[in-house]
Parts: sequence; structure tokens; C-alpha cells
Amino acid sequence: MAGVAEHADRGFMSNTEQRGFVGVDVVDLCDRRCDGKVHDARFLTRVLNDVEQGALAAAPDPVATLWRLWAAKEAAFKVVSKVCGAPPAFVHAAFRVDLPGPQSRSSLGKVEWEGLSVFVSWHEMPGRIAALAWNGVAACGPPEWAWGAAADIDPEPTAPMDILLEKLSERERPPVHSRNSALVRLAARAALARALGIDEARIEVVCGEGPKGHVPPEALIDGRAAPVDVSFSHHGKWLAWAIRPTGPRATQYAPER
Repeated sequence: MAGVAEHADRGFMSNTEQRGFVGVDVVDLCDRRCDGKVHDARFLTRVLNDVEQGALAAAPDPVATLWRLWAAKEAAFKVVSKVCGAPPAFVHAAFRVDLPGPQSRSSLGKVEWEGLSVFVSWHEMPGRIAALAWNGVAACGPPEWAWGAAADIDPEPTAPMDILLEKLSERERPPVHSRNSALVRLAARAALARALGIDEARIEVVCGEGPKGHVPPEALIDGRAAPVDVSFSHHGKWLAWAIRPTGPRATQYAPER
């Protein structure tokens, strides 16, 4: 699992809690839904503000730049939703991305929304881009994340969907809307078990009621809130998941008696 250095000199925190949150988004550049978007004026106007459109027009690789901006906004929205306690109206252009300069070797930037600042880190490989976002709470440790192809993660790719769903608890199943939706939850749950040093069977990754894909996931240990935040994303053939401690990291949780 890849680690990201924490940059917590500035940022924001909830009015009621000083907690560290994480958001991740992955884009499959080979997915047909990405085709031609860089030339779609209506799409660009909806997603990008004037400054971002200028950066896109001047970019040596406009396709990669567009999807860096998109992924950063999506990942930051997930963090903002958790800080605010509920998802705000998602107006993409209102999430303002501060990209590194064209000569910069840094992969770090920021996203601003309504006076709130979210750190973002971009990760790129052929055919895919991911953005990892987090808020600047110093005491909670840096985010950890990973990504992979669904085909490599699927334990039984030819098995029916029902077999995969059986690996999830009843509370974990309602938000699942596709095979990749189930796979990324299983990957995130396994990452949580490793990070917390406990049996994966004690962990659930659940979502509250609301539109599928729009309610932030929550990690539970033995049915109670775990001291760690979780985020995941899937697009095309790629999956990504991230975790971040929200309080003191425990090395072992004693089983219920």
C-alpha cells in the first residue's frame, strides 16, 4: 500500500470534531465515457472554472490535465462531504483546483471550496489517473492508498455476482450496484484489517441511506464506528481505495466478551 507524506500546516477542521478524512478518485482514461470530453465545450463549462479552462487550453497534454482536474474535484468532494457532515450540492466548477505549475516536479496541489482547503496528490500510470485528497488535521497520520485492476483483484471472475455478494455482510450489500462496486469494498475492508491488525471478519464497510454512490462509506469494528476513515472509487477496469486514521491508531482490538 502506497503512503503519502502529510502536509498539515494548514487546512480545515469540523466545528465539532478535529478528525482526519480521506477521499480518492480513479479515472480509466481508456473508458469510452472519457472519449472526446476534452473537446466538449458544454462539459468543460460545467466542470471547470475560467482559470482551469485556461490551464487546460495551455496544457501540453490536455486530456491528462482534464482528468487530473476531474479526479481532484471528485476526491475533494468526498472529504468536504465528511467534514460538513453531509454531501453539499456538487457543483464541479465551484471546487477550484490549484494544479502544480507545468515546470513543477511536485504531484501535490490543493482544492478550495467555500473557504475550505483540501490537499490533493495525483498519481498516474499509462491509462489511468488517481487523485488522493485529505484535510489538514495534524494528529491523525497520513492517508494510505492503493489501486489495481478489477480483473487482478476479483477472486472468482467467472463466478456469479451472488457469490461475490456473499463475502459482504447484509449491511454492506445495499449500496453495491456492480461487480466492481463489490470488489472495491472488499479491497478496502482487507486494507482496513491489515492497518488495524485485526481479523477482517470483525470489520464492515457500510453506507447510510441515500443515493447509491453519493453517501460516504463508514468503517465499523464489531458494529461500532472504527477510528479510521475510508474512501474508494472505481471507473472502467480500475479500482482505488484509501484509508486514514481519525484518532490514535490501535495495534490490536480485544474481541468482544
